[in-house]
Amino acid sequence: MPSITTVVARALRTAAAILAEEAPQDGLVYGELWKRVLSREPRLEAQWRLANDESPQENNTPFKDYVNRSAGNLVQAGWLHRGLRRWQLTGLGRDALGRWPDPVDFYGEASRRYRRWERQKQLCLVAVTALEKLPDGGHWVVLKELAEAFSVDPDVLGPYLLGSRPRGWYLALGEDGVAGDRLPLWPHERDLWRSLLDEEGLLDTGRSSLDTVRALPDRRMPVWDALTAAAQPAEAGDTEPELPRQLWIIRGKDAASGIPLIRGPWREQSVITLDAGSLPWGVGGHDLASVRRVVEAALPATAPTRREAVALELDAFLNRMRPGDIVLSTDGFDTYVGVVNGPAARAADQLTRPVEWRNLDKPLDFFKDLPSGLSAVVQDADSQVLEATEYAETVLALTEDMPRTAPEPKGPAVLPDATAELAAGLNMPDATWLQDCVELLRATPQLIFHGPPGTGKTYIALALARHLAGASGATNVRLVQFHPAYAYEDFFEGIRPRLSGGKDTGGDGGGGLGYDLVRGPLRKLADEAERRPAEVFVLVIDEINRGHLAKIFGELYFLLEYRNERVHLLYGSDDGRGFRLPPNLYILGTMNTVDRSVAYMDAAMRRRFSFVELHPDIPPVSGVLESWLRGRAEQRGEDPATTDVSHAQLLDEINRMLADGNPGERSFRVGPSYFMQDLAHTGDGALERLWRTQIIPLLTEHHWGDGVEVETVYALDTLRERLGIRPPTAADTGDVPAQP
Repeated sequence: MPSITTVVARALRTAAAILAEEAPQDGLVYGELWKRVLSREPRLEAQWRLANDESPQENNTPFKDYVNRSAGNLVQAGWLHRGLRRWQLTGLGRDALGRWPDPVDFYGEASRRYRRWERQKQLCLVAVTALEKLPDGGHWVVLKELAEAFSVDPDVLGPYLLGSRPRGWYLALGEDGVAGDRLPLWPHERDLWRSLLDEEGLLDTGRSSLDTVRALPDRRMPVWDALTAAAQPAEAGDTEPELPRQLWIIRGKDAASGIPLIRGPWREQSVITLDAGSLPWGVGGHDLASVRRVVEAALPATAPTRREAVALELDAFLNRMRPGDIVLSTDGFDTYVGVVNGPAARAADQLTRPVEWRNLDKPLDFFKDLPSGLSAVVQDADSQVLEATEYAETVLALTEDMPRTAPEPKGPAVLPDATAELAAGLNMPDATWLQDCVELLRATPQLIFHGPPGTGKTYIALALARHLAGASGATNVRLVQFHPAYAYEDFFEGIRPRLSGGKDTGGDGGGGLGYDLVRGPLRKLADEAERRPAEVFVLVIDEINRGHLAKIFGELYFLLEYRNERVHLLYGSDDGRGFRLPPNLYILGTMNTVDRSVAYMDAAMRRRFSFVELHPDIPPVSGVLESWLRGRAEQRGEDPATTDVSHAQLLDEINRMLADGNPGERSFRVGPSYFMQDLAHTGDGALERLWRTQIIPLLTEHHWGDGVEVETVYALDTLRERLGIRPPTAADTGDVPAQP
């Protein structure tokens, strides 16, 4: 099974090839480009789901969005430009296609160049700022001088300017004023450079040709002269220029729940806030130096780097932010834009500013709508307040026609039907079985997948959950795993200790313990579902039978069956109103029927869930491995009809032997997932390694104490000989060692 990196690399290189072949000049809108990628590589999405199942930390990111985000590596490497929501391959990108034909090598080189840029990121941004401050009147600077002035590698800065194209990017030229000196440009890139220099009055028509674009040599300005000129004060009599609108990226989360504040108080009160903690009101000095002094006095025990970060955030919020500026805040992929319409004020331990939110009812999509350069800044930023003024007017233009108030959410949420695309991604012949699961959830909003190990229970549960949640799957799906020590306080809510009274928190420095009521994953998801009744929320509970269910669910047992009723909570956090499980919150569980370490569910819990078996002997699991093997062969350009399906034959033989040994016992079989991973298919002796490290140990545990010589009875060579299977060679498979 390919890794996530391999699947993403194939998607990005395929996208680059399509841009080079079909739209070298105008590029393509990402949505259209994505359709063409999947048309050319139809197995990519199925491979992504399989690979993603092995990396649960990535499960909340849809494939399309993950590829879009990963394309930032190509942008910073100078291989790709994403402007006006279109992807355009640069000449550097075209050159890279020829240099690195292997997708993993292609993406690996882009990532290596991205890491070089990332190490010099702050210096690059300072150099770009200097470039933007070139004085009016038409001047250009030498790229190498600009890079040296700010200790940046010219081979990093030049491609970065070509890919990201900040304001004035085209004014950094070669020694002789040559545009894109030593860069492999497309003809249309040279034409663009020619047009931009001509607009600035810098084009040297006498020395420019079809293949070379040059700027006038007498308009070259040394970098430090340019900065000095830009810093000169206006002459007497000049009118004060109108200050440009600034764009601020601002973040904020509720301390207890971790929920973005834009979902709650910011939206409801038309404000943005910044935690002031123990800082005195005197922090409102009018310059950064005074803010630094106050922060240093208030937080003497805090690390200097953290004090500086706090000072910069406060200075931005209090002094640099102005009425009329634009603010941007995100909630998952939803992006909200507003306009500051008042001065800073203090309320309790927070600083506030009034904001007129422009698109509460129609948030922008983080990846689809934002300029690519801005989305990269939003992702990379660690600060609570960050300036990105170069994108101010672009962002504001996106919200001009949007209503300024949010309508009341409408409900109820509706579960979508299963689709053929979902079934194909799970290697199922059609959506019939999945649709049965949807119908069961519509009748009873709790469902458990149960069966032997390796039958894809968790993978199917997560795929179905993301499908049911639709576009909100990134934030509306949560995964938890039960275990014997898991309790109600972990799952729903409980009292948790916290340190209090220290210097950084405004205490006397003595320290001590305080206690908070902290919400667990079910309470958080239920509160969100109650707040947004038109959306579907899904909680996936892996290994649900490994926990002490009566202990974990407590009074919630009742609510699983009676969704319209309310109960009073153990810790009284319902404020006397009672708590319910919202009807738009669904629960998917998985249960390994082989696990002998815990008791099975009691009758009360069984009554509250629908149970669906996933077993190697019955659909949809039977036949999945063979289907996956044929699809894998097709993706590699081979004929599916002649595919080697010996892995499926071996799996069937193991399960036949297990059934013969225990004819009345169905709880233990081996599922196909063991044979759907890279370990079973990559490099010489791949299956032998899988057999030795996973299959034999699994069978040994099953036969523990019954006298069966597992390594002899289930020896791979023995089974191959019995089935007439010839061991494959590297020449048969065409496999190569796995990429790191």
